[in-house]
Amino acid sequence: MIIREEPNHYLFISQHDHAYLAGEMFANLKKEFLPNKHYESLKFAIHQHDRAWLIPDSHPLLNDFTGKPYSFLDYPEKLKLQFYKFGIEQVNMANSYAAVLCSLHYCSLIKNSISNDCKLFLEKEKLRQKHLINKLKLSQNEIEILDYQIKILNLCDNIALYVCMTKPHIRKDYEHPMFEEGFDNSDFFNQSGYRGIVPGFVLGKLRVKFNYSPFENDFDIKIIYKTLTKNLIKEVGLAAAYEQAKYGFYRLRIT
Repeated sequence: MIIREEPNHYLFISQHDHAYLAGEMFANLKKEFLPNKHYESLKFAIHQHDRAWLIPDSHPLLNDFTGKPYSFLDYPEKLKLQFYKFGIEQVNMANSYAAVLCSLHYCSLIKNSISNDCKLFLEKEKLRQKHLINKLKLSQNEIEILDYQIKILNLCDNIALYVCMTKPHIRKDYEHPMFEEGFDNSDFFNQSGYRGIVPGFVLGKLRVKFNYSPFENDFDIKIIYKTLTKNLIKEVGLAAAYEQAKYGFYRLRIT
């Protein structure tokens, strides 16, 4: 779950809804960034890369220590890894190539972890990746293309995270620290220089701009969310409050 905290309420955006936005980013990328091989599988992987969060996001949990809802940033590791595994298995039932991409994506998120659970997950996923690559009979050239496609998935994922995690109209110096210097490993997509792509909201407008836009044209997206008051969470509990809350949305212009 992606969560933005306000003084009296929380704004919840499900990871699967965020993944749909990542798919919208992919659909609008400049043509020169789009691979010819396995295009539909990459598209499917981007739309489904957060399928692992469908179950946990349907029943959000409260952090007993902080008294706040768990987000994807601090979700309990053992549970998260099990859901990662489940998500990859579900994607594999529909598209094995996309499952390789999702596995590589999840591995990239925890590759620097020193926990034994993460190390075991990485070992098992490397075996899965090898098995699926052999099953798909990918050539060495196609295996190398996977690295590029993961860069595309990560870029679309990060831009979608930015628009979900960042409150519109906020000043750049008040954004989440993970976006302060732009998107990790995005310098490849910045054709105007060696710096990565840096996003920012246009003050006073529901519009996101970039130091270098990776997109073909301007386009609109819809952010779907639920708002939960802190008082209601105290009264009925987090899960019940989330179930009762109605969906809302707002639109953003991506330029």
